[in-house]
Amino acid sequence: MFSGFYFKNCIQTFFVSILVFITLSFSVFAQSDKPGPNSEADLLYRIAEESFKDRKYYQSIERLRSFLVLYPGNAKRTGALLLLRNCFLKLDRPEKALEVSLNLYKMEPTAESGLESYLEAGRLLARMGETDRAKEVFASICRQSYSRTVAEKAALEFSGLDALSDEEPSSDAESCREK
Repeated sequence: MFSGFYFKNCIQTFFVSILVFITLSFSVFAQSDKPGPNSEADLLYRIAEESFKDRKYYQSIERLRSFLVLYPGNAKRTGALLLLRNCFLKLDRPEKALEVSLNLYKMEPTAESGLESYLEAGRLLARMGETDRAKEVFASICRQSYSRTVAEKAALEFSGLDALSDEEPSSDAESCREK
């Protein structure tokens, strides 16, 4: 009689432990299926990327704007802004692309990506016919000490603008080329 009671207790313990295991495993699977805030942001960003690849630039812009409003602190913010700038460039909207480039520069003024965005802003200004402002941007980049490669690119852009203009090369251009 003692052994039957012991056996019955072991079976009950076994079934209870299996039941607990199954309950816990279902709760873990149920949590992994629920999208978190990051996965929703990633999904919205991927939809914007796909729209861009499909040449649906207006749709991509709307998705990117939503992404930037809903998830302002997301790690993909810089990538979203770069994609937004590219959408505006594809739609031949240099003034909007300029605005995004300047925002990227404001976010990271000492980083390589920020300086590249500022360089792109200078190129856009030159394309829009605002050569004086473009020269100011290129000169500013030449004076910075954060990235030699971006400064060299700015010097080349400055030289190109001087070569195309009828004016005498400015002192900023000379100091830019010397570095």
